[in-house]
Amino acid sequence: MVKNNSYKIPEFNFHPSQHKEMKMFELEEYRVARDILEIGFSFFELEKIIKTTTDRIFQISRFSSKNQTFLKEILSDLFSFVLLEKVSFEFSQPNKKLKNEPLEIKYQKPKTVVLFSGGIDSYSGIEWANNFFKKDIVGVFCAHSDQTWSIHITNKIIDNILTSHKVHVNTVYVPPIKKGGYSQLRGFLYILAAGAYMEVINAKNLVLSECGPTMYQPKFGLFDSITMTTHPVVVESAFLILKELLGRPINLFLPFENLTKAEVISEIGSKNDIPNTHSCVSQRFGTHDGTCYGCIIRRLGCIVAGVNDANYKKDPITDEKANADNLLSLLTFSQNLLLEYKNMPYYQTENIESYNKFDLFYRFALDNFSALLLLKKQKVKFTSVVNNIYNECVGTIGEYRLEQRIEIVRNKKFKINQIPIT
Repeated sequence: MVKNNSYKIPEFNFHPSQHKEMKMFELEEYRVARDILEIGFSFFELEKIIKTTTDRIFQISRFSSKNQTFLKEILSDLFSFVLLEKVSFEFSQPNKKLKNEPLEIKYQKPKTVVLFSGGIDSYSGIEWANNFFKKDIVGVFCAHSDQTWSIHITNKIIDNILTSHKVHVNTVYVPPIKKGGYSQLRGFLYILAAGAYMEVINAKNLVLSECGPTMYQPKFGLFDSITMTTHPVVVESAFLILKELLGRPINLFLPFENLTKAEVISEIGSKNDIPNTHSCVSQRFGTHDGTCYGCIIRRLGCIVAGVNDANYKKDPITDEKANADNLLSLLTFSQNLLLEYKNMPYYQTENIESYNKFDLFYRFALDNFSALLLLKKQKVKFTSVVNNIYNECVGTIGEYRLEQRIEIVRNKKFKINQIPIT
C-alpha cells in the first residue's frame, strides 16, 4: 500500500508523436521494457526532486515485477551510496493504460546492444564490439531533449558509423538535464534505457565501454565531488535490476574497465573520426573548452596515442591565464602516485585499493607525464607551475620510462577485458 505522505514522481511522457522510435513503449507488448525505462526515468528525476523536498518516501509508477522487496533494497542502497540520502520507495499502479496494437516500426534484432554517447570511449566501444561480435550489434544513444548540441554532434558521428561500419545506432529519448542539472545517476538511466531496448529486440549482451580511470575515478582533493556516472556500484545496481526485470540471463561487457584513456584511444581503428567525438563536460556550445577534466585526459591521451585530436578553445598546459585547476590536480595526483603512493591520503587511494586498480592508475599516471614529454620534445613551452611539476617528477622517474610507456600504448601492448559479468 502506498503511504499518504509519499511524493509521487510524475510518469514520463514519451511523446510518441514526436519521437516515433519511442512508440513501442506505449504498447502492452513492451510493458516490461517500459517498466525498466520508468525506473531509470524516475531515479533521474528523483535526484533533482530530492534537493527541493523534505519527503523521503517516493512513489514510482508502472511496475510489474513480483520481486519488489529485492528491487526496493537495491534502489535504496544505490541512492544512499551515490547521494548520501536515505529514502524508501513504493510502487503505484500506472494511470495510463497501454495499447494493444501492432507495431509499425521494424527493428533490427542483433544480440548485442552497445551504449553510445558520442565520446571517444563509446566510439571505440562500437568498433571493438563490431569486431568481437562479428557485426551483430546495435548502438543505443540516450538523447536529452535540452541537449541540442550534444544530439547534433552525436547524430553526425552516428551517420559516420553507419557509413563506415554499417552499424545502426538507435535513439532513446530521456528526460531533460535542465540548467545546472548535472546528474550522478545519468549512467544508471543510460544502462536501463539500453536494457529496455534489449527487451524489445531480445538481446542478450550489453556493452558499456567506459575507460578505467573514469569508472574508478578517485578524489584528487578532500572535498572533491567526483563523477559516479559509471561507478561500479551504479553499474552493478543497474545490471541487477535489468536481470530481475528481464527475467533471463544477460551478459554485461566492460571491455575497457582496465584500460587508460590513452590505451582506449590507441585501440580505435578509424582514428580519423576522433576529432568529431565530443568529451567536454560542457556541451552547451558543442565545442571543447579545454580546461575541464574530460578535455584534459582526452587531450593527454591523444598525445600519447599519437592521433589527431579535436580543437580546444583554451590550453592550460601553456596558457598562464587559462583555468588550470583540473590539470594541476591531475598532475599532482599522478606525481604522488608515481613517487610516494604509500604516503597518499586515504580519500585519494580508496577506490584504487577497494577495487585493486593500482596498476591501472600507475599506467594512467605515466600516460599523463608521457604526453608532457612528447610536448617537451616539440619545444612546447609549459606554464611555470606545469613545468615545475614535470621537472620534479620526470627528473626522478626518468624519461626512458615514459618513452617505454609511449611505445607500449602505440603498439597496443595491453589486454582488453573480454569476459562478461553474468
